[in-house]
Amino acid sequence: MRTTTPPIWLLMSATVSSQLALTIFLPSLPTIASSFNVTYGTAQLTLSVYLFAFAFAQLAVGPLSDSIGRRPVLLASLVVFTIGSICCALSPTIETLTASRLIQACGACGGVVLGRAIVRDSRTGPELPRSMGYLASAMALAPALSPLLGGQLLGYFGWRSNFWFTAAVGFAVLVAVWHFLGETAPKAPPRTTGVVRDYIDGFRVVLRERRFVGLMIAATCASSGFNVFFSGGPILLIQVMGVAAELFGWFTLAWAGSFVVGSLVSSRLQGRVKSLLLIPIGQGILTVGALAMMATALLGFVTPLALIVPLILMGWGNGLNMPNAMSNALVSVPANRVGAASALMGFVQMIAAALLTLLIGYMPHTTQWNIGLGVAVTGIVGLASWWMLVRRPRPARR
Repeated sequence: MRTTTPPIWLLMSATVSSQLALTIFLPSLPTIASSFNVTYGTAQLTLSVYLFAFAFAQLAVGPLSDSIGRRPVLLASLVVFTIGSICCALSPTIETLTASRLIQACGACGGVVLGRAIVRDSRTGPELPRSMGYLASAMALAPALSPLLGGQLLGYFGWRSNFWFTAAVGFAVLVAVWHFLGETAPKAPPRTTGVVRDYIDGFRVVLRERRFVGLMIAATCASSGFNVFFSGGPILLIQVMGVAAELFGWFTLAWAGSFVVGSLVSSRLQGRVKSLLLIPIGQGILTVGALAMMATALLGFVTPLALIVPLILMGWGNGLNMPNAMSNALVSVPANRVGAASALMGFVQMIAAALLTLLIGYMPHTTQWNIGLGVAVTGIVGLASWWMLVRRPRPARR
């Protein structure tokens, strides 16, 4: 039965499908390189292309959903995602696989962008940040768990099974969305300008909202912390600290698990503590965790324990911060521009992730200092943006 207040499991499923496709094939990269007789770096382009295609495709999906509705755009996105996954599974060359990953990413972004927009459309009050927390938890857990699943699929069925699996998930979510999701977007006002002008105006209206900009920066800084660890953590843990490669996934789960705990605590506090106040509290905890990681490095404690304890603290602070920052950001924009706002927020987060991953990846990692420094910087920037743009925002020009 279609409803304009869709169950949260449906929106989480749409979000999980895209995040699943991001990292499920990572254990298969060496096998893919060998299968196509290319270098590992060439095979890794399938990840980079996915990230950049995902980032830029959001800028089209969000505003389009404001104009013609969430339901048709999400259905179309899931169709593209499923077709792209099938193309990946059938790819005869690395070039075809890379192009298929681009198609897959263009469809995948709809689940994340529209999941947030539909939550904003259909929920109010404490239920809004609570539901946003569920989506954020799904976004944190899926990329952390999927490499473990991908490794099992690789061992039993080969690397192509990863993409057959994502195709099956995409099709299942497509059927569920078709049956359960009604239209949630407010009716778009009559267009008085051309398509391109209306598209540009959507982002212009959103960027005029100082509170939205401040909260978008805070959410981006919170999400960037995991990407800093994801970039520098593997080489630090495996090559410097001597952790077995097959155990690395449990460290990513430590961050994701503590994020979920923070998100659940945030949900319990809704209605008791103002959600806006939970943002600097969470950002502060994240920053303290990063500073603690830097301190252990200065003291010479270069051990997995010295990394994982501050990591858990950072994840917990992230879980308090991010759902509240995202929900308040979308509330701060006009209802008929929520798709554009969600798209812009996702785009900024993905570009920041790509740039930070590149920067941290090229830094030397002999201790956990650089990881702690990177997260501390993002934490301080997030706190500054909240203080300057959110705590006392100027009235927006209309």
